[in-house]
Amino acid sequence: MLQFEDSFFEGETRHDFFIEPMMKRAWAASMEVLAEIDRICKKHGIKYFAYWGTLLGAVRHKGFIPWDDDIDIAMLRPDYMKFMQVAPEEFQKPFELISIYTDQDWHDMLYRVINGRSFDMTQEHLEQFHGCPYLVGIDVFPIDFVSRNQEEDEVQLKLVDIILNGADLADKYERDECSLEEMVTVLSQVEDLCNIRFDVKKPLAQQARILAEQVCTIYAEKDADEVGIIVKRITNRPNFHMPKDYYEKTVDMPFEQMMVPVPAGYDEILKLMYGDYMQMMNVVGGHEYPFYKGQQERVEQWLKDHS
Repeated sequence: MLQFEDSFFEGETRHDFFIEPMMKRAWAASMEVLAEIDRICKKHGIKYFAYWGTLLGAVRHKGFIPWDDDIDIAMLRPDYMKFMQVAPEEFQKPFELISIYTDQDWHDMLYRVINGRSFDMTQEHLEQFHGCPYLVGIDVFPIDFVSRNQEEDEVQLKLVDIILNGADLADKYERDECSLEEMVTVLSQVEDLCNIRFDVKKPLAQQARILAEQVCTIYAEKDADEVGIIVKRITNRPNFHMPKDYYEKTVDMPFEQMMVPVPAGYDEILKLMYGDYMQMMNVVGGHEYPFYKGQQERVEQWLKDHS
């Protein structure tokens, strides 16, 4: 268990942004999840590194970006696949894994490691996670190899896009938001393109997302000079690919009360992610801040019911 000075949990202002005491506890709880991931990765020789805002925080702040509320990490696909193999046996309660394989309603093409399925007010949980009763988790992003052949690369991106569109339509059909004909048209196209047949007795969206992930893994390290996150490239970051050498080695950097590995090519990676990344911008991330807002209301109701 990580050790924190009592002062760490006090509210404070960093770069004109106030961090409330409970956010500090959520930060500490997230670091406990990361410490467990780190233990497993070291045991099995799996390389991972801080990514997205966590990478920026490590480089620029030596910890969390003041207005960030979660931790993201990434792995090259071979390490990611090894992690998927060993993690189910290694993680013990309260830690759990969420992915397209474990949860049929999970939409994200990544693994998420969580410290439970809901908020937990037991003394044991509060002691383990530094007084934070909320469900916290860490996203683990897979980074894939990019084909040297531009035409092959474009075909792969287009195919993944079509498959994921089919998965989305299957979800919409379940919610009565699209017609059976719309869904069948796209999924039949996917079947023809990939020479497969979906099992109509099983969740179609889940099958499609698993197929999309298989397509993401087509190219191996020997086939590529560059890497990238395919899902990001087909949504909002078409130019998000970079030399694989950036990830060949990692260096450890301070991150609040611990050390985290970052890719040796972090400078170029951050420039691609954020441009002039040392310029301070007080911008909350892409989800509702704080992430535990909804849980907080349920905890308050729980406290009323048990008072």
